[in-house]
Amino acid sequence: MKGTTALLTAALSLLGAAMAAGTTQGTAITNTATLTYKDALNQNRTASSNIVTVTVRQVYVTTVTPDAAEGSIPAGRQLSTYVGGTRQYPYTLTNGGNGPDSFTLSFTQSGADDFNPGLKVYRDLDGDGTFSDEVTAPISLAADASVNLMVRATVPSGPQVGNTGIFALVATSTGDTSVTDTNNYAQLTVSADGLLGVTNTVSPGGTAVPGATLTYTVTGTVASGNPVGAVSNVVTVDGAARSGVLITDTLTNLNFTALSSVTATNGTATALYSTDAGSTWSATNPGSGVNAVAILVEGSGSFLLAGNTVQLVYTAQVPATALAGSTVGGSASARFDGNGDAATNELPETTTPVAVSTTVATVTGGAVGPSAFPQAGATGTYTLGGVTIARSGDTQTTQTDIVAGTRVTFRQTLRNTGNASNDFTLAVSGAPSGWTCTVNTIDGSGTLGTLTNPVTVAALTDYTFAVSCAVPFSAAGSTNVALTVTATPAGGSADTTTSTVATITAAGLPQLGNGDGSDATAPTSTNVTAGGDPGENALFRLELLNGGPVDEAFTLSGPAGTVFYLDLDGDGVIDPGEPPVTTTAALTPGQSVNLIAAVPVAAGSATGTSPAVFTATSTLDATRTSSVTDTLRVNAVASGTFTADSSLSTIAGGTVTHAHTLTNTGNGAADYAAGPLPTTGGFAYAFSTSPSGPFTSTLGGTLAAGASTPVYVRVTAPTLASGATDSQTKTVPVTLTMQDAPQPAVTLSVQDTTGVQSVVGTVNKSALRCADATCAVTSAITDGKVSPGDIVQYTLQVVNSGTSTLYGALLSDTRPTSTTFVKLTGGTSILFSTDSGATWTAAPPTALSGGNDFLAGLDTNGDSVINDLDTLAPGAGFTVTFVVRIN
Repeated sequence: MKGTTALLTAALSLLGAAMAAGTTQGTAITNTATLTYKDALNQNRTASSNIVTVTVRQVYVTTVTPDAAEGSIPAGRQLSTYVGGTRQYPYTLTNGGNGPDSFTLSFTQSGADDFNPGLKVYRDLDGDGTFSDEVTAPISLAADASVNLMVRATVPSGPQVGNTGIFALVATSTGDTSVTDTNNYAQLTVSADGLLGVTNTVSPGGTAVPGATLTYTVTGTVASGNPVGAVSNVVTVDGAARSGVLITDTLTNLNFTALSSVTATNGTATALYSTDAGSTWSATNPGSGVNAVAILVEGSGSFLLAGNTVQLVYTAQVPATALAGSTVGGSASARFDGNGDAATNELPETTTPVAVSTTVATVTGGAVGPSAFPQAGATGTYTLGGVTIARSGDTQTTQTDIVAGTRVTFRQTLRNTGNASNDFTLAVSGAPSGWTCTVNTIDGSGTLGTLTNPVTVAALTDYTFAVSCAVPFSAAGSTNVALTVTATPAGGSADTTTSTVATITAAGLPQLGNGDGSDATAPTSTNVTAGGDPGENALFRLELLNGGPVDEAFTLSGPAGTVFYLDLDGDGVIDPGEPPVTTTAALTPGQSVNLIAAVPVAAGSATGTSPAVFTATSTLDATRTSSVTDTLRVNAVASGTFTADSSLSTIAGGTVTHAHTLTNTGNGAADYAAGPLPTTGGFAYAFSTSPSGPFTSTLGGTLAAGASTPVYVRVTAPTLASGATDSQTKTVPVTLTMQDAPQPAVTLSVQDTTGVQSVVGTVNKSALRCADATCAVTSAITDGKVSPGDIVQYTLQVVNSGTSTLYGALLSDTRPTSTTFVKLTGGTSILFSTDSGATWTAAPPTALSGGNDFLAGLDTNGDSVINDLDTLAPGAGFTVTFVVRIN
């Protein structure tokens, strides 16, 4: 027979140890070199190279066991079953590579056999020996990880007894499709066995309502052909192993009532009961909790002949809580011996479960009541929106007085008492004239939303909604206002409940005053003075409190040209994003809003004061107003100039003097002050009004309007610039403070830049792949990837990148982890040390100290050691190559 191939795939992730083929794939191998040296002031300095990283690439190895050649299949891999029967063949798939890989599975069908078995692969996900998941996608394995597989081979229709089918499981790496394992053959031979067919029926048929009783009949019939017999230790009954033919039926969503009968044509029939879905069995009815029943037929040899039957009949009830459209039923299966081996090692000897199901019919109903009590019987209180509400029976009543002009809300609970999702129409009636009442959605925090009728409620579940009423001001003094709440289910009868507003009282007025930005303190009428510069605005911090019972907006007014702003953060400053406002947004009862009144001060105004009156008027009722009187002051103005920026340079430890001019351009006399400036980066600062000093850490004096004074800043540079920093730019501030109220101040500044020379040494590192250990031929490392066994050459370039000579420059490096040292090379006059500089050689070392470290330097004075007498001039440098092999 011509061989065929069927592709199979599986998704499975198993972790395992790597290192199957050298260093683990994805391992990052990093290396950094270090340069140490001294500058002209004999100060030690250090520089690190760039980090060079290479990553180990993946190698691929695929292994399937056990191995078996097509012409020499061992007896343990030669199994048999009847037509339609299935046998199982265990295999193990192993990832022998150095990184994770995915594997596709396929079958090779032999051309030297009689038929092609039907083949499927299953996997053991958790190592418990159960193969329940069919392989349908690539199998993913970590390096060295394995997965246990089971091939299930089925005899198709057509082959005769004694025919053989030969096949092999093939695994192919998806990382490298040339890597496969194909030598894994097994054989399946056709045999003749007996069969037992199972039927499962229910009466009555069609749908059933909750509480209905159903009768189930499970029948096993021996097919024409060979007889069937007992399976050894097929079941444990009341703790004792029993042998026989076993038919079980597992109940789904049913309440078992009684087992009517168990019968068998031959053998002894026993009824069995289980309360754990067949995990354990008893011959005694436990009285409750039964969720599986069975018939055990015991006999000798193949005692059930062709045409013989085994039957069990039982009754069960549909649960009262069963949902419409849900299903109830039972699933029956049998275990028997069809080939005389007293076992069920062939799949047909454990039959495929035969299920029968009944759909639950629809029942309609609904109930509505106080919060959490849809079916009356309500007790206790709850609080919503600050209102305490008492529940009793099928009613609820407010215990907290409701203020006229506010809103009162009740939580209501609807229950769908039917067994199917249904639509309900919700309504409220009975509100007096002038009231506005609605049904609303409501969340756990009491937030209301729009409710659109009808609402859909799942079977036997509750739906919480709200009845909310806007109480008019005219309702003050009303008592015991009863509201009727109605819920009508589609296709069913309406249900009602009553929510009552017990007492309604009347309310209070707004308050406008001076504020402090905090809602915790009330507005105050105490007179406040606010100043403004000529041509600018004076800002008054105000607070408006809604003392009424309802949301209310207010129109604001003040002195001519006044603009009001919302002070959103309460800081008394008009910030970006704080808009002007003439009428406030609606304020909730007790809510405050912080405002800033910007009153214009005319340009050229003389200092002085005048009254400023501010008023808030309700948009609901113009008689609801509040005012506060404050004082407006014209301020003195501070201004000046401080010139000009300066840039000078000096040597390390030297000084420079930056010259500037300070001028008072304000509208009155001003005091000036400068310093002290902190010493940063080693740069120190001092002040004077004379270029020859004396210089002090601070400077001060007085300038009449329009007057000027020279300001000199002396900078002492650090004795050694830090790192590559060779200059510092400093902001030099001077403050002018006006002597007149409100004594405003202005800070002026210049930028002084002081330069200092720097000393810089650098080391750069790069890597190439070598063709062999000589590194005569090199190539770029593509995408930074290397393989185990690759030879990598690091090139280290040292350069004096500064403007000053370097002394005793030493290059140090360490063999990277996951590598083996190969060699070092360097140019003329380069010396090496592997003992931390104790000894030096011109010949590159053949091994590293401790297997890891080395030093290298340029012997510029020819004394065969590297010390401070060896120099690197600006721009000079040297190069060393460092070669390793990837483990």
